[in-house]
Amino acid sequence: MNKIASYLIPAVTLAVFVMIMQGGYYYISSGTDRHDFNRYVNQIENEIKSSQWDMARKDLQSLDSVWKKEIPRIQFHAEMDEIDSIKADLARLSGSIDVEDPEGALPELRELAEHWENLKN
Repeated sequence: MNKIASYLIPAVTLAVFVMIMQGGYYYISSGTDRHDFNRYVNQIENEIKSSQWDMARKDLQSLDSVWKKEIPRIQFHAEMDEIDSIKADLARLSGSIDVEDPEGALPELRELAEHWENLKN
């Protein structure tokens, strides 16, 4: 019995850690909070195209809030480069929206969406 336990406990512990580390896709793709990210990206894109800058600022703050909630959920699965890229994209997007520059904001928004999709892979 003692020999079985000495093999079973490390095996179960290792299996749990592997599930946590590789379960990132489930954390990203399930739940309603995770779909808010894509919804806000689409809303901001539409608001930029129609020059509704005040609404774009408001939705960008909401997007940033959703992103800050997502970081602890995905930090084991995602690469730090992708997380840092999304942070940088949000900062550049905020600057483009502040100066009301659609030619700078739309590419940043597309890059942000691309980094978010890369987190799922």
